[in-house]
Parts: sequence; structure tokens; C-alpha cells
Amino acid sequence: MMKREWANPAFKFVPMDLSGLGDVNQLSDAELKIELENRGYQFKKKFQLKDCYLQREIGDSDVLISVGENIADFNGYIELTTGAAFLCRELKEPHTTKELEKALEDEFHIPHKQAVEDVLNFLSELQEKDMVVIS
Repeated sequence: MMKREWANPAFKFVPMDLSGLGDVNQLSDAELKIELENRGYQFKKKFQLKDCYLQREIGDSDVLISVGENIADFNGYIELTTGAAFLCRELKEPHTTKELEKALEDEFHIPHKQAVEDVLNFLSELQEKDMVVIS
């Protein structure tokens, strides 16, 4: 696993009315994200697939293939579901989670909560495998 870029430990207090939120431990990440956005919080980070992955449609499969310097660290390819293939196409350019969620909802006509869950899970997988740039 590649090392992540160092940033000094810091935090920022964001004042917000969280009354009525209830037991946060009972909320999924997607539910908490939706609640925070409903109260005015804006998630601003942008995500983009690293340029060392090439997305191709081969036969009846969508795949990601490692190219360039990354090929030495990655021996194989990644088969994508239709949802993952769609998100990878979107991630050729930087996008916020909100933009990705909206794109999924529009493309597949899925409920907002499902789009939030799917985007958060997919981005988490990409981050664990060091496949995404965050700005």
C-alpha cells in the first residue's frame, strides 16, 4: 500500500444546529451525510481517478487496466459493474460526492440515499487501493 501525503493534524469547528438528529451511532454514513447536507454543510473535496488507469469496454465487460509506471505494482485488470464503470467515466474529471450522487441518480433513476451509499462505498474502495486523487 502506498503512503498517503502527510498533513499536520488539525480540525475546524463548524457551528451547526444538530438538534433533532438523534443518536448519530444509529445512522449510516450515507444517512449522516444527507442530514449534514440538509443542515447546510457542503462537502467540497473533489475526487478524480488517477491517470494510471485506463477504462476500456472489452467484449461485454468494462475493465480498468493499469498503465504507465503503475503497471509494475499492479498485475491484472479490474472488472467493473455498470455502476462502477459509470462512476469511473465520471471520475476522469474532478467531481464532488454531491455531483457524483446526482449523476448516478439521473443515469440509473435510483433513490438519493442509495446513490449516496454507492458513491461513498465506491470512493472508499478507490481510496483504500490508492486509485483516486483528492483535491
